[in-house]
Amino acid sequence: MTTQYSFVSSCINVDEFDQMLHRSLNRCLSTSIHDMLKGKKIIFNMDERTKIPINGWGMKSIPYCATTINPIKPILENTTVSAIDSSSIQVAETEEGTLYAVKCGIVMSSRGQTFIHLRVGPILFYLSKETIRDSEIDHRLAKLILFDNECAKRLIRVRIERAVQMIISNHFKRSIILIDGSLKPSLFEDKDQSIKNVAENCALNRNSMIGISKSTKFKILDKISSSLTKIPGPAYMDVNLVIKSLIRNTIGDSVIVKFGNGNSAILRADIVTSDRNKYFLFGKLLGNDSMADGYPETLRLAHHISTFTNTEVSCLKGHILSSYEVTELASEDIRRTLLGSLLI
Repeated sequence: MTTQYSFVSSCINVDEFDQMLHRSLNRCLSTSIHDMLKGKKIIFNMDERTKIPINGWGMKSIPYCATTINPIKPILENTTVSAIDSSSIQVAETEEGTLYAVKCGIVMSSRGQTFIHLRVGPILFYLSKETIRDSEIDHRLAKLILFDNECAKRLIRVRIERAVQMIISNHFKRSIILIDGSLKPSLFEDKDQSIKNVAENCALNRNSMIGISKSTKFKILDKISSSLTKIPGPAYMDVNLVIKSLIRNTIGDSVIVKFGNGNSAILRADIVTSDRNKYFLFGKLLGNDSMADGYPETLRLAHHISTFTNTEVSCLKGHILSSYEVTELASEDIRRTLLGSLLI
């Protein structure tokens, strides 16, 4: 480790400080990285976004790959694919609570063509001690929601997505429902509209549900996925045992899948299907949804439909000021005031 100090002070013995720092770190962390890194393949992800090497990690990842690679071919069986995504934003604050807005995008396709896209919202929600008290939310969770804006936005997104998923799983038969993210029960679900309830509806109506994650926090899946990068076309690998050993409450079976050709993105997918035939399910998905850059076009469009634009945010502000008899207070950005030109 190379240590650099940006301070100069006659009150501090720099050599003594350096020795103490290294002694403290070496008790729990190794700072001798030269020999450890020498000759290693490396990718930089200082923005903390998930990245994988375009051509895979190489042969050292092969021992992880104990499962079979299964190529996928499009199956031209007329099937409706429905994709759902949502987004929520904080709009305003009062002395007692916070105002949020949510949008949900729904896109449907068949035979590779999108035939309908819908937008639910923007819908406004006001969360305060009073509104939470009248809800069925557990009081400990309610406190978290009131104190943490990210949790509040997550609650609203989960509730609206589950409601839409319940409706689609009830009204369609033998269709495919695509969800952005893993099929995992959420702390913020309504007990009568949980992901398990959606899965039960799918089973009753012979629907299939696929939760697609663009990234994963499990590094072992990045290693396993190296084998898929060598396959020229769409393919998948079963990683159910790996996922179940790491987390216990996922719904359905887990795979890593590549929907496109060449160096297309490799995704994690959780699957609920009545006949457990993954090859047939993925084949029908390829035959009925477009896969630009190896990602379902329906999910991509649902994401764009649900995203708030600057124009919509301005319109929401105007609607609130003109419709709810509120008074806007002058305000300032504390971070910008304190940091000034240092704020990026």
